[in-house]
Amino acid sequence: MKKMSAIIGFAIISLMFFTTSCSGPSTPGAALKDFNYAMEKGNTDEIISMLNGNEKEMTEEDKAKLTALFGAGKEEIAKKGGIKSIEIIEETISEDGNSAKVKAKTTFGDGTEDEGTSKLIKVDGDWKIQF
Repeated sequence: MKKMSAIIGFAIISLMFFTTSCSGPSTPGAALKDFNYAMEKGNTDEIISMLNGNEKEMTEEDKAKLTALFGAGKEEIAKKGGIKSIEIIEETISEDGNSAKVKAKTTFGDGTEDEGTSKLIKVDGDWKIQF
């Protein structure tokens, strides 16, 4: 009986972990980190899905422009030796919980750093970059 309880307990914990890991980033800071790492990889589809605009309404021309823009971002990151780390300095979530400002410092492989503030908005429970 104890063995069965342990197995059921493990299954429940595993299911909770799986459903948590499959959902979007739980904090604005985590969403911003995910966005920057997707930019580093050049994963345009993933990047577009992280924006607050409705990707389904984007024209092919819009997507082409964004692909060029994000390609330039990927190249810039590569020139700096890739992303070494991203530190969330400050995360301010609005009172209604639907928007946020995140101040972050990105350290690159060549030792340079970039600090900036990004605005995010919650869309259908997921944090998106306000672009």
